[in-house]
Amino acid sequence: MYILKTCIQQLVALLVLAILAIPAGADPQRHLSEEDMARRLAFIEERLNAGRTSARYWQYGWSGFYAANMAAQGYMAFKSNDGDHEAKYAVGAVKSAVALALMLFRPLPATEGAAPLEDMPTGTLAQKEARLKAAEDLLQTNAARAGERRSWSRHLTAIGVHFIGSTTIAAIGDVKDAVVSNVSGIAISQVHIWSQPHRAIDDLAAYERAFPDPPSHEPLAWELTPIQGGLGVTFRF
Repeated sequence: MYILKTCIQQLVALLVLAILAIPAGADPQRHLSEEDMARRLAFIEERLNAGRTSARYWQYGWSGFYAANMAAQGYMAFKSNDGDHEAKYAVGAVKSAVALALMLFRPLPATEGAAPLEDMPTGTLAQKEARLKAAEDLLQTNAARAGERRSWSRHLTAIGVHFIGSTTIAAIGDVKDAVVSNVSGIAISQVHIWSQPHRAIDDLAAYERAFPDPPSHEPLAWELTPIQGGLGVTFRF
């Protein structure tokens, strides 16, 4: 009888484990109504579109500036008969080309506004959830890019590039030209970085204030505990 009781307890424990099959510590999911998802999505899309204009001004304005500067300094380097000036203009053209390449190959995602979301269907609940998730991800991406303006690595990289350029000018050209190129280049790069639109940071904070996630319920958890004559199952709610 004792052996039979032990076997029954163990079989019951295994059956409970098979039925539940919910790992302890699983991430709880949000349960939002369709109305709540619609309000959240409308809020995000409105903020994304509101920030599009300033992002485009910054993106296209600075791209045009670097393109024009690259062309002008490249032309002056080609036409110059003075070795010192040729070095100064050539280095300036290369630095502008590098800056332009970064602008083109790593544009601000905020320039698209909510356009990346427009083709996503919303016919079913799953599609609405997917579109909301994509909208939240885009808002967070924009905020992360906006936060780069405060990144030490970005500022130090810009300064390092100009120091390399000025060192090159000093080595093959004129030291005075090297100093002027370094100071002006660093100043322009700092204006470029600090002028980057940063409203996405405020938009993300406003979204999190307006739509706090509902309190999550701890998932049902279980664990096996030894008891006299077999195993027991302890549940935590």
